Amino acid sequence: MRPVPARRALLLPVLATVLAAASLVASGSAGARTFPLSGQFRVVVVDRIPDGAWASLARRGAVGLMRPGVGPTTNRRRALAELVRGAEVNARLGGVPPGPPLIGVARMDRVPTGHPVIVVTLPPRGSPASNDRLYRVAIVGMGYHGLLTSPTTRIPGLISIVDIAPTVLRHVRGGISWTPSSGSVARLAALQRQIGSNNRLKFPALFIVAGLLLLFALLGLRAAATAVPAALLVNLGLGVAAVSNEVLLCAAIAAGTALLALWLQRACRGDGTLLALCTAVVGVYGLVMVVRPEWQAVNPLGPTQNSRFWGIGNQVETLLLAPLLTGALLARRRLGVVGFVAFSVLGLVVMTDNRFGSDGGGAITLGVALAILGTRLFRLGPGGFLTLLAAAATGVLWIVSRNLGRPGPDHLRSALGNGGSGLLHSLASRVPLAYEPALHHWPLVLPLLLLLVAAYALAFRAARVRERRDLLLAFGAAIVTSLLLNDSAGYELAAGIAVVAAVGRFTPAPAPERAGVLGRLLARAAPQLGAEPAGHKPEPS
Repeated sequence: MRPVPARRALLLPVLATVLAAASLVASGSAGARTFPLSGQFRVVVVDRIPDGAWASLARRGAVGLMRPGVGPTTNRRRALAELVRGAEVNARLGGVPPGPPLIGVARMDRVPTGHPVIVVTLPPRGSPASNDRLYRVAIVGMGYHGLLTSPTTRIPGLISIVDIAPTVLRHVRGGISWTPSSGSVARLAALQRQIGSNNRLKFPALFIVAGLLLLFALLGLRAAATAVPAALLVNLGLGVAAVSNEVLLCAAIAAGTALLALWLQRACRGDGTLLALCTAVVGVYGLVMVVRPEWQAVNPLGPTQNSRFWGIGNQVETLLLAPLLTGALLARRRLGVVGFVAFSVLGLVVMTDNRFGSDGGGAITLGVALAILGTRLFRLGPGGFLTLLAAAATGVLWIVSRNLGRPGPDHLRSALGNGGSGLLHSLASRVPLAYEPALHHWPLVLPLLLLLVAAYALAFRAARVRERRDLLLAFGAAIVTSLLLNDSAGYELAAGIAVVAAVGRFTPAPAPERAGVLGRLLARAAPQLGAEPAGHKPEPS
């Protein structure tokens, strides 16, 4: 069968653009609902729930932990405003949502004994303090028993403060449910330790991964090509094991990534096996976010639990660019235009769909990177680039529009659920949410930026093969786009250093390449570690 010409194949995305745009317009403001002003639960705020009362509430109903707001700081006034309105505003934007209260609350000095009731604890009064604590919440009556769950967090035992009002009002877009549990109090204590440990290790874990990748690249080891997938799989394994010991977490990230990367580089020598590895990593993350979101959410590289609870955060978003871009390149080499399009669609769906990653900034970042990569791979001009970019953008908007038409929380609803005004507001918020924090933390951000630029320049200069330069150009555009759109510059830069080191060794080179001096020495001294002699050609799959 003759391959489909690239330029003709690009007509398909154009047609998809028109159809998806029509679908987006037709969807309009689907899913809008009005809130009734009455409910069956009484909401009671207490200053604290002692351990004895906590155990009693667990026997009588369902219990959980609650994050009282979004952003770096919170206090009683902000938390109460979000509770009664069922809405949240990032602390960097003021922390107080507008609009009238939707529910009422009662304040009591002790835990009530009646039911049905929702008992919550809130941050102390006073000036905003660090939003790094979880607060106890219990629901008694109406059949609740076990661990509280919510569609906002997708983590059993953890809810958001915005879940209270929809529960009282029995609203379709939220509401707390419960899952049976015989040891609720013990499980919540373990969850609290796990969340606290993993939140504290976000930067250390990224620094470990970036350091390993730079070391592998300096030594000329092919394991650099498989180290990012290895790190992502080890990270997911730590979420499955629910590890909370910080020493063990750091040791597992370091040793696990190194050993698994070395094993994978021996198992994945050809294009076919490398493509299978890239597909497996992306597919496993997508599958886990559907069936067990807490495995992906509560681990060293998962999203910070005071900004978002589940889905693809900025750390994983940036690291996933390595298998996503490399997989698209390998799919094109093995399967032509169809392979490139199929793998690109897989990446955009996992990154965008509300059942998977629901990461708007990540979807735009990936779309830009894929458009540049496709333009380079298929030797297209500016028109081809714009076509690919339009196709990616339309595909993302089509996925988002379908998600917005479904009930339930959606990370992208605030930006894209209200038409152009929501999008403009989201873009304007980049200054307080992204740029000002980056400037405030310049002692961390500036060295990371300089190291990333230096690593990128060295990798690009050393890339003698066109395909490696194609990958580096695509990633360069991606990281710039990510820094413009996303909130956590430090996370993106640290993960970007790892990706640059990986991309520099990932592409199977069709022509001989020279290994570094240290790599050649290591290859002679310890070939079992995976360093290959200079001039080695990848084995055909």
